[in-house]
Amino acid sequence: MKTAVIFGAGEQNIKQLTLPENALVWAADGGLSYCEKLGITPDFLIGDYDSLGFVPAKAEVLPVQKDVTDMAAAVAKAAEEGCDTFYIYGGTGNRLDHTLANISLLIDLAKKGKKAYLCDRDYTVTAVSNGEICFDETEKGVISVFAADTEVHGVCIEGLLYEVQDMTFENRFALGVSNEFTGKKSRISVKNGTLVIVKNHFSS
Repeated sequence: MKTAVIFGAGEQNIKQLTLPENALVWAADGGLSYCEKLGITPDFLIGDYDSLGFVPAKAEVLPVQKDVTDMAAAVAKAAEEGCDTFYIYGGTGNRLDHTLANISLLIDLAKKGKKAYLCDRDYTVTAVSNGEICFDETEKGVISVFAADTEVHGVCIEGLLYEVQDMTFENRFALGVSNEFTGKKSRISVKNGTLVIVKNHFSS
C-alpha cells in the first residue's frame, strides 16, 4: 500500500504541509512551483508545462493536445506505481472546470476501491463507493453529501445533525447539503453507488 501526494497548478492556498510518511510526491505541470513554495522536492514531474512556462529537467513531458489533464496523467502514473491513497493539492481554484475534473478523478478512484482527497484550505472533497467513511467525535463544522451517480442506493448517515437510513440519493437533487458534525462519532455509508463528500473547514 502506497500513498501519493500530487501537486497541481491550481490554488496554492495551503501554506504548511506535513507529508504522510513514505509518500511518493508528484508535481503535475505548475504544481512544481507549489512544491518549491513549500520546500518539497517531488519524486516525479509530469505535464505539458503550459502552466509552468518551462520544461524542468527530468520531467515526463506530455503533449499539450491530449485526452486527459496533467493531474489525471499524474494520478494514473501514481496508480501504476502501486499507490492506493491519493492526496491532491493545488487541484482547486478559479478554474472550475479543472476542479470538477479533479472531483471526477476522486469518483473514478473510489469506484476502483482507492481513497482520494482533494485538499483545499477551506474544504476537503472525497468520494466513497459501495462502502463507508467514518469520523471521530473531534470533527467540527459543515459536511455535505452528493450523489455521483444518477441514483445512489442504501445511503445511511449516522451521528450527524441530520440522519438518514437506507435512502436513495439522486444527482439531480442536492438532498445532503449542509449537514453538521455534532461532537459524536459519525458515519456515512452507501450500499450501491458512489457519494461525493465535501467537508468544510468552518462552522455553519
